[in-house]
Amino acid sequence: MADVALVTGAHGFIGRHVCQALAAHGVTVEALGHGAWSPLEAAKWGISRWLEADITIESLNQVTNGGAVDAIIHCAGSGSVAYSYTAPFQDYQRSVTTVATVLEFVRSIAVNRPRVVITSSAAVYGDHGDVDLAESSDCAPVSPYGFHKRAAEDICRSYSRFFGLNISIVRLFSVYGEGLRKQLLWDAVNKLTSGTQQFFGTGTELRDWIHVVDAADLLCAAAFQSRRQLEVFNGSHEQVTTSHILGLLNALLGTQIPPVFSGEVHTGNPKRLTADTSYVRSELQWRPNISLAEGLCRYVKWINIVNTIKP
Repeated sequence: MADVALVTGAHGFIGRHVCQALAAHGVTVEALGHGAWSPLEAAKWGISRWLEADITIESLNQVTNGGAVDAIIHCAGSGSVAYSYTAPFQDYQRSVTTVATVLEFVRSIAVNRPRVVITSSAAVYGDHGDVDLAESSDCAPVSPYGFHKRAAEDICRSYSRFFGLNISIVRLFSVYGEGLRKQLLWDAVNKLTSGTQQFFGTGTELRDWIHVVDAADLLCAAAFQSRRQLEVFNGSHEQVTTSHILGLLNALLGTQIPPVFSGEVHTGNPKRLTADTSYVRSELQWRPNISLAEGLCRYVKWINIVNTIKP
């Protein structure tokens, strides 16, 4: 494995786990993003150099000493479909402009022409009905978030085709794990523990879940094991419905509160979003290790700790 990697958005949920995974493989990790991190706190996640700043050509140049890195894993950006509806321009800037900035930095300045890994989303696929989605499936997003992620991918294709950049695009499905304070699991645990039964949707929505540690391992593999100039990989593990997830959480929490679903269906929320991961498994020899049962158990234990230390 190469010696030095840059992680953007390193203070975020996925980014910090990527830093930790890289360091575990002996990689020197440089990091850029937003968040108040002391050198000691950054070091706990395997980071040797941390710069708190926006993603610009100047900040990328500063943290990497002119781009002398072997890989860049771009974890910065928006991670919320809901946010893309309330703040579409800001979501575009986070999802598209930051990607273009990283690619232009590599094209124009970076010494080593490192491989760039872009953290994309299953939202680029849209709603294909009752099928598992392969990397070759059509991209027909149904939310601003999905359109922005597809636009970022298109910019990657342009820079790879016309400027020869080596790029891996990783389309992550439903990422979860300890430290995530938003989305379904966070909302569900807080509702169930407070006695609330009401949930949005039908309960039959089918999603493909992947623990953040496995997602981080995949992003690292894409950075150092990809062989083609432009690669696209799906990242997922276990498929379950929303209703099933809530049942598992009820059992772990000891709440046993039967959820009541509103029946509302949002156009930006496909009924099914699941992956075919046969390509990434064969190409990168990647395998997820944390089962959904284990991952949810770890998540609930973390929630209990968080609730215990609340002021």
